[in-house]
Amino acid sequence: MRSQRPRKLNQMLGAASWSSLALAGALSAFAAWQAGSHGRFSSASLVPVPEAAERAAESLAPAAEAPLAAPAPIEVRIYTEGQLRRGETLAGALDRQDVSAQLVHDVATALRPVFDFRYARAGDRYRLAQDERGQLVEFDYRRSEWEGYTLRRDGETLVAERVQPDLHVEHARVAGVIATSLYDAVDALGESGELAHDFAEIFAWDVDFSRSVRPGDEFHILYERRYVKSAQGEPRYVGAGRILAARYSRVMGEEYSAVYFEHAAGRGGYYRADGSAVERQFLQAPLTYRRISSNFSTARVHPITGRRRPHLGIDYAAATGTSVWAVANGRVTFRGWLGGLGKTVKIRHDNGYESWYGHLSRFPNLRVGQQVRQKQVIGYVGSTGLSTGPHLHFTLQKNGRLVNPSTVRAAVAAPIPPQKMKQFAEARDGLLQALDPNALRVVTNEAL
Repeated sequence: MRSQRPRKLNQMLGAASWSSLALAGALSAFAAWQAGSHGRFSSASLVPVPEAAERAAESLAPAAEAPLAAPAPIEVRIYTEGQLRRGETLAGALDRQDVSAQLVHDVATALRPVFDFRYARAGDRYRLAQDERGQLVEFDYRRSEWEGYTLRRDGETLVAERVQPDLHVEHARVAGVIATSLYDAVDALGESGELAHDFAEIFAWDVDFSRSVRPGDEFHILYERRYVKSAQGEPRYVGAGRILAARYSRVMGEEYSAVYFEHAAGRGGYYRADGSAVERQFLQAPLTYRRISSNFSTARVHPITGRRRPHLGIDYAAATGTSVWAVANGRVTFRGWLGGLGKTVKIRHDNGYESWYGHLSRFPNLRVGQQVRQKQVIGYVGSTGLSTGPHLHFTLQKNGRLVNPSTVRAAVAAPIPPQKMKQFAEARDGLLQALDPNALRVVTNEAL
């Protein structure tokens, strides 16, 4: 009987699968370990398990969990966005939203190769992104649906670029006779006030459009009309682009002409027919004003003291809060209270000039030693100090001596380089011919 039982057992084991045998061995080992761990003995014996079965048993064991990957760092973005109000600068707008003056300076400096914030206007929109440390990440500035500018951080560098959609540009001409104002005349021809503003900017050194316009004055504008494709694929007019040529003829006989010319890639400006620059060192006026309430005089009766004394400056009457511009590039030498002038700013310019701006209501982000550019806002009209009402008191010094601002004709910007004059002459002749130099008989608004 004993000899038959081992044979029968071998037959049974031979019929079992290796995986069953491996499982039995694993259970036996587990039972022995369990008994030993409780201080008891077991009658179960360990059954040798072939290596292949051992490997099969190991494959049934749960795999060790892989260590969790470190979570990706969360990028924090703090956004500040808004729109420029009338007479407001970007610095003033961001100051309202508690953005530091240094960050505003970094934005303006980095964007200067593609956009000059002297030409910012009401309605322009902006969006600033900072990280959790307050460092600038990106800045978007949108002037219209076809003109925008971006600033992106690339490592330690800020990269500026102009962004615009795929535009179709046509040349057009508007011309008319002024009855009330330049803005009304351009608007009557179906164009926006933006075109009138750009035209006035070109001749800002020659004509004071806030008070010098007369009924009967004529204007001619050759400019770009810009189109984008609509969702249906049709061209849609989105606004006036660059002015290519302009002429302003006054009833009193003066005539001013200018053409746009790029003397280097991306570097252009407006020039007279002889190649001299339209831009001068000083603007005709440091603000848009209602009237001149007091001219430069060596003997004026003061409205408060009643005493006759020199008034060696010009008083411009304007509403409280009207933006005041730097009349030229320069450096701020004073910002604060100055006796009867109240809140005052002084700016030193090239060639020994210094300009003063008195009776201001408040200052933008401005500090002594700061460099400012022509037509940058440096204050706002007020009535601080010895004053009877809101106005700007403006004075100009030359080497420490007060001079009449209305008679100063300071140096102009650089003319067309001699090596570019032939190229300029060809461009000038074509633009002035398209502008139509003939006397204007009827108002016109036509595509060319």
